[in-house]
Amino acid sequence: MSRLFDALENRFDDVDELKDIYNHGMASGFGGFIYYNEIRTFFFEHEDEIEDYLYDTYGDDLAESIARRHTTVNEIINYKVWAAVETWVGTRLSELEEVEDSYLSLA
Repeated sequence: MSRLFDALENRFDDVDELKDIYNHGMASGFGGFIYYNEIRTFFFEHEDEIEDYLYDTYGDDLAESIARRHTTVNEIINYKVWAAVETWVGTRLSELEEVEDSYLSLA
């Protein structure tokens, strides 16, 4: 597992919080991912992995969209971090549902 995914799994370990992010997005406000200084710190700790993850998931389309809609460095970093978290949350919830379905099928 990557350092990025490990960090996200350690921070977001509450299934209800994952569902809130999935349903409402990171803009709803989640501790450690609210203020630019928090988001910049997280981004620079995981920059390469965030960039690779978003590119592998969305290709060049996301980069073009970000460039059109966000004009400051802080906005771009913020958007990339939130996009990475929201994407990971969708994947993580799917994984948890598969585990739950497997468990229930054994019962």
